[in-house]
Amino acid sequence: MPKSVASPPIEQEVLTDAQLSELIAVEHWAPLEPELDGLTAHVPSTSVIPERTTILTWIYQQQGVMSFAELAERITGFETVTARKRQLRAMLRGLEKLLLVSIVNFTGEVATDEGDSQDEVIGKNSLLSLTWTGMVWMRRAWAARARLASTSSVQAVHKLMVEEEDDGKANDPFWVENISTVDPEGPGRRAERIKAFSPGIASVFDLARAKGRNS
Repeated sequence: MPKSVASPPIEQEVLTDAQLSELIAVEHWAPLEPELDGLTAHVPSTSVIPERTTILTWIYQQQGVMSFAELAERITGFETVTARKRQLRAMLRGLEKLLLVSIVNFTGEVATDEGDSQDEVIGKNSLLSLTWTGMVWMRRAWAARARLASTSSVQAVHKLMVEEEDDGKANDPFWVENISTVDPEGPGRRAERIKAFSPGIASVFDLARAKGRNS
């Protein structure tokens, strides 16, 4: 009886750096206007908690693509790594729901939050990339910051704005509300704090329109 011949091992294709770059290229990323792009450099490289515009700005600074592991290392305000990653995952799912980022999961991740399926996991093998809507958010959010930063430090303005942007409902679309949904109460909920910071300004949405009508 003839001996069975073992099948040759299947060779896995190894992507070159150029092929990988093409694979993860972000179609919608582009540098902001020079004035706005310069302001993004003032965002701190770490944050106590995940903040939407801070997260989006970090991804923007990496030309629109950043790994979950890199993002997780920049969040400092939790006692354990597990708690830090759980909060970051929740934030990223919210960003994905608003169509601000897309999430690509590569094989190999096994740890999931309770209720997640393997396909839904966001972990060390996940890449986050900015979408077209995410770039709209960035342009409008930083146009508003540019207006306020003329009289105050960029970091102080950014701190105020992220508090306003993330206040209330976790899925409040804020800078993209006229694209993804309608939230007529959004500007009114924040007007008082913006007025206190810079008298005469009625709404953060007005700030964006003043600087970025063509966004």
